[in-house]
Amino acid sequence: MLEGINVGRMGVAIQKRQVSLRGATHVPAGMIVHRQRDLAARPLWRTSDLAIAASLAALLPAAWLLPERSWWRLCRAVARAPGLVDRAALDRTIAGIVSGVQLDPRRAADIALDLQAAVYELRMQTLRGWRPGGWHPEIALSGEEHIMRASARGNGVILWVAHFAFNSGITKAALHERGYRVSHLSRPEHGFSKTRFGIGWLNPLRRIPEDRWLSERIVYDRRAPAIAMRRMARALAGGEIVSITAGAWEGSGIAEGPLLGGTLALATGAPRLAALTGAVLLPVFAVRDRSHRFVVAIEAPIVPGEAQEPADRGRAAAAEFLARHEPWVRGFPEQWRGWKEWRKASPATEGAADGAAASGRAGEPRAAVS
Repeated sequence: MLEGINVGRMGVAIQKRQVSLRGATHVPAGMIVHRQRDLAARPLWRTSDLAIAASLAALLPAAWLLPERSWWRLCRAVARAPGLVDRAALDRTIAGIVSGVQLDPRRAADIALDLQAAVYELRMQTLRGWRPGGWHPEIALSGEEHIMRASARGNGVILWVAHFAFNSGITKAALHERGYRVSHLSRPEHGFSKTRFGIGWLNPLRRIPEDRWLSERIVYDRRAPAIAMRRMARALAGGEIVSITAGAWEGSGIAEGPLLGGTLALATGAPRLAALTGAVLLPVFAVRDRSHRFVVAIEAPIVPGEAQEPADRGRAAAAEFLARHEPWVRGFPEQWRGWKEWRKASPATEGAADGAAASGRAGEPRAAVS
């Protein structure tokens, strides 16, 4: 049962109702629903696995031999080569950019292709990680004082990491280089593929270089989700940092909140874990700025009202996190991976979404952006 609340400064009225989803990802804005877990067997393989393997093989010589500063131009050219991009996925991304940041279709298409180029460049970063000596990017870390203050409280730190193109590697690398022990919540599909073949043979190519920066990778099991929760709670109790990428891929509790005049769904496991353990919940935004410098920005804690019920705190935390997304997505639309999941607001929710988006536009990204 979802109780009627008002979500803090977002001002989103929630009506009392009961909702259940089976395999759906779209929920009414501002609400939390219970999504039944998808326990169906993963497919053995797909033709996309062959395309991914071919792209990795083609990018390998360049990733090992070319200087990193040349990767961006190469990947932009590859993304614009005829026939290499999934046109249907590209069109969904373009439509989201046109509606979300009010750009003309030609400019939106250029941004969408730059996002695909960033995906290719991420593959080159992964491949460089296999070269002797590995990949060691220069990364600026801002907001480290929030980790220090949170760690001093003794209940652990949860990093809720926004889903931008380069967040996976540079967030782990930046924290590892500064001596932090990080346990990361992951899923078998992390990497390149959702098939059994891809999980067994392609995804390790991504995971193994990243694991060098981690204390532990905690893999979410849909059939036994409590195991991951217990392992994260144990890491927090030991004074470690737990990082969770924001998305709606896993978990049963899903909140959909306003963003850019539309809505985006997020799993609420991170704020739920914070409520259960007393850990501090810190939002993280990791991008490459206009000077081509990687920046990991750790922002001030998300602190839902203590008087709220647990489900209400999850809603409030998701709404606050999405409000903080807006200046980053507007500033770096070519790096945000959420365009295909973002939904334009329906007439029934447009007013609430617009109001929340207006409050979110008050700030700018907190890392120095040139």
